[in-house]
Amino acid sequence: MSRMADRFAVVLVALGAMLWGTDALFRAPLLRHLSADRLIQSTQLVLLEHVILTVCSVPLLWLARAQIRRLNRRQWAAIAAIGIGASGLATVLFTISFGYGHFIETLLLQKTQPLIAIILASLWLRERLAPAAWTMVPVALVGAYLIAIPDPFRPQDGLADFHVAAALFALGASALWGAATVFGRYALADVSFTALTGLRFTTALPALATVLWLEGGFAAFTTYRPEDAPLYLGLALLPGLLAMLLYYRGLASTPAAMATLAELAFPITGVLVNVFLVTPRQSITPLQVAGIVILWAALAMLDRLNAKEPATLRPSTLPAASAA
Repeated sequence: MSRMADRFAVVLVALGAMLWGTDALFRAPLLRHLSADRLIQSTQLVLLEHVILTVCSVPLLWLARAQIRRLNRRQWAAIAAIGIGASGLATVLFTISFGYGHFIETLLLQKTQPLIAIILASLWLRERLAPAAWTMVPVALVGAYLIAIPDPFRPQDGLADFHVAAALFALGASALWGAATVFGRYALADVSFTALTGLRFTTALPALATVLWLEGGFAAFTTYRPEDAPLYLGLALLPGLLAMLLYYRGLASTPAAMATLAELAFPITGVLVNVFLVTPRQSITPLQVAGIVILWAALAMLDRLNAKEPATLRPSTLPAASAA
């Protein structure tokens, strides 16, 4: 099973990213029943999501307790950056951007994430993409662009109601997620993918609770509705727990610079969910279908290149920053 996962590591990253795209199915209806303040509203949603995820993570953390005890301060710093920065703050920023209703804009700006991750992976992890992999970068970006923009020859139509604040929040989330890809690759040298998944969620929870308390006080914790429980469970378990388990298992055998390209699969399901379930008045265009085909062709090539020599990171290959 481990060899099979190594062989299809890039595909696992892409599948995890595609599950993130189901997020709108749960997040959109939940936002309608929370605070009118965008920051409080988004933090309320992400906090309860992480409460469920933390409870689900307890068995994972118990099984990995020996690994966790061996972590040093720098490894804890990387994990905290993933949990607080990516799982907490970035998800809040993305939810705020999503709350403006500019779905295409939010999805498009998420495409800046690979640029951040590739630069950081090069500077910190000293990763280098093979020349053949570099040829897939523009192909993957073109595919993702076609998916996110219904008419790529008239992008102004898709962005006619461009909102600066929504764009800034989306860019902030993209930067934090791009950095988290590199931090996750770093941390996976010393902990299992299941342990990192659990640590990601549990380290984010105290930070989210603190932000909500400071912004909304005790009243901010009392606006949840019991009838929304199925939506919160779906949000936590599908684009949350399952997606991250697939993602981190793939990332354990994939260079961060390559994994971040696989994350471009996110808009495939994001667009499909928005078109058919969230805003059904829209329709998917032939060019968006072409974008899906182009993106998956690029991912298949990246997976084949990675399979030739699965990039399983060992502690001895880490940069000097990993020293205890």
